[in-house]
Amino acid sequence: MKTRKGYRRDFWLTLVIGTGLVFLVILLGVSFFIAISNAEIKSRKEFLRKQTELAATEIELAIDRFEETAVGLTDYLEDEDLDPDDFRDDLSKSVRKIFNNYPGLIDTVWVNLQDSVVFMTFSDRNDFIRNNYEKEVPTKLDRDYLYFSEGSGQGFEVSFLLNPVRYTQNFVTHYYLNNNGKKMLLAGEELLSLDSENGESDLEIDRVSLKNIRNDASIGIIGIYEIDWIQDEVSGSGVLVQYPFDFGSIYENVALLFMIESSSVPGGIYNTYLFLFTGFVFLLIGTVVFFTLSLQNRLDSQRLLEENAREISELFDQQNILLKELRGFVFFHDYKGQITRVSDEVEEVLGHPKSEFLNAFKGEEGHRDALNVKGLVRSAISQNKSFINVEYDFHRPDGKVVRLRIFEKLVFDKQGRFNGGLGICTDISDQFQSKQELIESGKRLQNLIDNIPDIILAYDNEGILLESYAKDQKFLKSLGTSVIGESVFDLVPEKQREQTKFAFNLARKTEQIQTVDLNFTTEDENQYFEIRFFPLDSKRMMSITKDITSQRIWEKGLVEAMNAADQASRAKSEFLANMSHEIRTPMNGLLGIIDLLDQTELDDQQLQYLDVIKNSGNSLLNIIKDILDYSKIEAGKIEINSISFCPADELEKQVQILSGLAQMKGIILKTILQPKTKELMEGDVEKINQIILNLVGNAVKFTSKGGTVLVKLELEHISGGINFLKCIVQDSGIGIPAEEIPKLTDPFYQVESSNSRSYQGTGLGLAIAKKIVELMGGELTITSELGKGSVFAFSVIVKKAPENAGENHLALLPKRMNWNGMAKEYPLRILLAEDNELNLQLMKLMLEQLGYAFDVVRNGNEALQSIKQKEYDIILMDVQMPVLNGLDASIEIRKLGEIGQVYIVGLSANVFDEDQKKAAEAGMDDYLMKPIRLISLAEKLKEYSLKCKFSAKKV
Repeated sequence: MKTRKGYRRDFWLTLVIGTGLVFLVILLGVSFFIAISNAEIKSRKEFLRKQTELAATEIELAIDRFEETAVGLTDYLEDEDLDPDDFRDDLSKSVRKIFNNYPGLIDTVWVNLQDSVVFMTFSDRNDFIRNNYEKEVPTKLDRDYLYFSEGSGQGFEVSFLLNPVRYTQNFVTHYYLNNNGKKMLLAGEELLSLDSENGESDLEIDRVSLKNIRNDASIGIIGIYEIDWIQDEVSGSGVLVQYPFDFGSIYENVALLFMIESSSVPGGIYNTYLFLFTGFVFLLIGTVVFFTLSLQNRLDSQRLLEENAREISELFDQQNILLKELRGFVFFHDYKGQITRVSDEVEEVLGHPKSEFLNAFKGEEGHRDALNVKGLVRSAISQNKSFINVEYDFHRPDGKVVRLRIFEKLVFDKQGRFNGGLGICTDISDQFQSKQELIESGKRLQNLIDNIPDIILAYDNEGILLESYAKDQKFLKSLGTSVIGESVFDLVPEKQREQTKFAFNLARKTEQIQTVDLNFTTEDENQYFEIRFFPLDSKRMMSITKDITSQRIWEKGLVEAMNAADQASRAKSEFLANMSHEIRTPMNGLLGIIDLLDQTELDDQQLQYLDVIKNSGNSLLNIIKDILDYSKIEAGKIEINSISFCPADELEKQVQILSGLAQMKGIILKTILQPKTKELMEGDVEKINQIILNLVGNAVKFTSKGGTVLVKLELEHISGGINFLKCIVQDSGIGIPAEEIPKLTDPFYQVESSNSRSYQGTGLGLAIAKKIVELMGGELTITSELGKGSVFAFSVIVKKAPENAGENHLALLPKRMNWNGMAKEYPLRILLAEDNELNLQLMKLMLEQLGYAFDVVRNGNEALQSIKQKEYDIILMDVQMPVLNGLDASIEIRKLGEIGQVYIVGLSANVFDEDQKKAAEAGMDDYLMKPIRLISLAEKLKEYSLKCKFSAKKV
């Protein structure tokens, strides 16, 4: 009995445990199926949302580009240089191009040519038709989808009859949902199908969901909905994603709807897991293992799907950013070299349709350039490179040659097998042209050196001749031997060797030009040469040899020698002026483009590259400025221009400029201001700031991390309104040896002059500062102790300013940080007079970025005629132009009386004071020196906009 009870107990226990296990297996199977189904539905919802967002965003961007193209067509019609052929042929080509660029969007185009109206469209056979239109052009009241552009009011009007529904229908064809997916467009209250030809939707959505969809779309909210639907007496449920967007100004409150049936999401799971679920009942352990592996696989698949979706989204975002900033297109290809995807901009860049581009990479007998690219990829793979970067000239079908740059990233799998590549091809014709201009500028400089009538010789510090530049070889031939590699002292007559050696060594030591006259006697004649030695850099010397034989024959007195020296001085000034102009002209384009590029969106690496270019350009400009400043000081042409200023405020501004560098080096930069320094004084504030910036900059440069730089400003009263302004700059830097202090103010002098020196510079800063201080009636003093620091101090004479001298309504205005689109706040009617293509292109880019509309003329005569025909607020006038230069044009404009009282701002690479005086004497109100920086131009336009505004108020 006990045994039977035990068996029964074991039986029921086994039954209960078995039943429980079966129930647990069933519960586990059902739960697992629900989890998989929910995960699949969630993944499909997210993918559906991404698809809808990508499609709507791309459509919106395409419509924005269409509107910009339509406005550009109106601007083209208003071009004064158009002739009848342009209105007949070029207009048709332009409109046809717009049709082709936006297939399916445009039905008909009406163009009002002032005296007639033409319409253009495509027939059913895709034939382009252009005819006169005698009826009244439709308006917004007649048609829903009508875009109208009327330009600047000259009578030209363009009307586009659009079919955005058909365009959207064609556009979303490439977005795959599944066999039962639906694509619809909600335009206002009307629901349109994007899957049928007539656009009418036979899909009925339940009223509650439809009402929610319309409400969300009307207020611009993205929505994901669980809906019920009926179609052709078949009903079901589904997941619908609604993404609101606009057809630009054509039609607002539009939403794109993508839907998939709910049954299509988990439907395939039932059959798959039914067999597995039956197996769970019989094979519990195998079932658990299988479900575990299945779950892991599903999770991996879901994660991979999300990663792919995220990568696609990031790629499209990056593509959109790049294609907005660069004129280029993105492409993808597989491991065979066949293009799998390319952006629509390919036709704009290469001139070939997208289909031709795709076909060119199929097989091994494609386009020549396609084969070259494939060859570059194979070469890079063979050399184990991960990318290719190449530039070359491409011949478009229209005959135009463009410079292309291709950068492609090669993709490899985990086993190192090549999977394909993705790259971007950009049109860098403008950048390449700028680079060529710089090369040509260098060639012009070399040609200038080659054509200087004097003989230029270069030596090492021992006098061994390294290079020679001589247009006239007469002098070199008189030496009777090859001069390269010979000592200059062995080449001169024996009686004059000591004199020559003394002059050479003295020039090397003092870094000043030393002159020696040499007499070469031959059997036929005596030749006299004047040789000027001067150091070129720390390792080389240079001499300019001039044949003065005729001068010795014609003129033997002191007057003639002085005239010769004066002529050489003028040649030097002209040389410096020409060199400054020739260097500043291409630098104008380079630094101007840098300023424009700085206003765009760049990644961290690009910003780092841009900072390197910008700092290099600014350093070059500072070197040129130092050389020209010292040249003007030596020539006695520098002048003192006194204006009212606050010494304390100006010091704070200069210290603020260097605060970033000090903070980067970990240096404490402090100022101590005497209360009297906050009063208004009169003096040359520009030159005082130049001295302060030089001294404080040197202190920061030569002070190590953790050091201190202290700047004190004091004002000492002398008598009446005369005061001494004293500035003391004290640092805890490396210090200066006592024997080197007297030499610091010598031009081009460096305490550490080797190639491996730690601190770079021209050696002109202190020399210029000392000369300026002395011109302003002051003194520059230097005290230093090696290893403990230095004290630089200077004092200049200033006068107390009148009480009302500081009233300036322009100075009270806040500083603007971002100048993009400033034209709305500071309007101006601008006339740009510029003949140089590079400068003209730069000025156009700058003015367009600032938001200004402007007229362009190529010489002073055209500027004069434009002033007579149209009223302007300001003229940006280049000084050097053909036909009539900027100075003469300004004189003629001022003679026009009232209409000639326009503000004129001169533009020139000439930087000498006499050039600015000539501009002022010619009637120019202001002067901008090239290279012209974006901020300087913006500040100047703001100033004259406010002047125009205040002048109008007074009137």
